[in-house]
Amino acid sequence: MRIVPLLLICLALGACASPRWVNPKTPGADLQADLAACEKDVMRTAHLEQRMALPGSCAGAHCAGQEEQQRLQATAGAVAAHKRCMTLRGWRQD
Repeated sequence: MRIVPLLLICLALGACASPRWVNPKTPGADLQADLAACEKDVMRTAHLEQRMALPGSCAGAHCAGQEEQQRLQATAGAVAAHKRCMTLRGWRQD
């Protein structure tokens, strides 16, 4: 369950980062509405993936970093999914 707050932080920071979102196809498009819709889609997907994930069967010292690595991979995947969603809505980063 710790993945959801991490995703929210990454998405919020990504929206505030220096590259700006522009929509050359629809200049009057509502950026905030599209950001919120894409964030909602990403969060829904993350919840579904988290429910479908099987509990880790790894035990011992060699598995110490596995949970952290999975969390980082999920976060990177969520950021990429958010960017794809915005791109499909006609936005691109300048």
